[in-house]
Amino acid sequence: MIWLAFWGFGVSLAYGVCAALAVYGISGRSDAREFLIMYISRFNMLVSTGLIVGTAFIVGASQDVLPQAIESAFHPEELETTDYGEQKERFFSLERTITFATEMTILGAIVFNLCHFPLPLAGEVFLLIGGCAQWAVASYVGRKIRYAGMMLHSLSQIEIQRNLFRERKLDVINTAAHVATTLTVIFVYLHIRSYYYGPFLYDGFIGKSAEVFLLLPAVIATPVLVIFNFLPRMALRKIYDKSIEVELNALQAELDSETLTPFEKRRKLMDFDKLYHDELRYNLQLTLADLPIGITVAIMLVQPLLKS
Repeated sequence: MIWLAFWGFGVSLAYGVCAALAVYGISGRSDAREFLIMYISRFNMLVSTGLIVGTAFIVGASQDVLPQAIESAFHPEELETTDYGEQKERFFSLERTITFATEMTILGAIVFNLCHFPLPLAGEVFLLIGGCAQWAVASYVGRKIRYAGMMLHSLSQIEIQRNLFRERKLDVINTAAHVATTLTVIFVYLHIRSYYYGPFLYDGFIGKSAEVFLLLPAVIATPVLVIFNFLPRMALRKIYDKSIEVELNALQAELDSETLTPFEKRRKLMDFDKLYHDELRYNLQLTLADLPIGITVAIMLVQPLLKS
């Protein structure tokens, strides 16, 4: 995953260099220098583009982890009783990816044109392309997070008949969801901060009022990130809670049997006690993992509104 993140920054750097060379060839050295200043420093596009592209690489490379974990933990006939198949189809749908990315690209182009980058035409076009690309790639990541959460949530419809917590096959889902949502939250925060405080001209027909539209990524992303950061964790808690209930019922049935010796009964109780406390610790870890996301989202939304 680390190398994929580095590849994201490599793509961002390569775009900046190629765009600067193109501006140099079209408008000269001065405009190319101004483009690099805007791309690297004033709008912080080098970092934010690298972060979201790296996140997209990570999400794309690990997208098979979720269905593989689910399908290894549940039988096909169990999954058929839910809408898991429908959500999985949406999760992998190339058509939906293209549609959402196109919509966000058009929306981004409108917003950036209203705000107006402070460069001559060549430099402005390449900044516009970079900004719209961020919105498009972010839509891909957000869409994957959304349907991943829906796939996992669909499992709550299954009547658990065995202890899934003991094997912990679904734990990898929590890790993947946490990495994707954390990186996306960081990107949205950097994106909003960089553009909201960026030196746009605001010389369009609505003037500086266009500034408010720069908050659109946060407005769009916040419900997705908040809901679908907590939803997978809630689904895992519910599934594992049901698993503990299954184990408890089995234990009670065995303890009622006269064939067990006192030693065997005591061993069963000790095994269940360990399983129960492991589940409590796991839930605590999930709860603590939620805190940074909630705090970051709150800061991301509030800070631009406090701008003097």
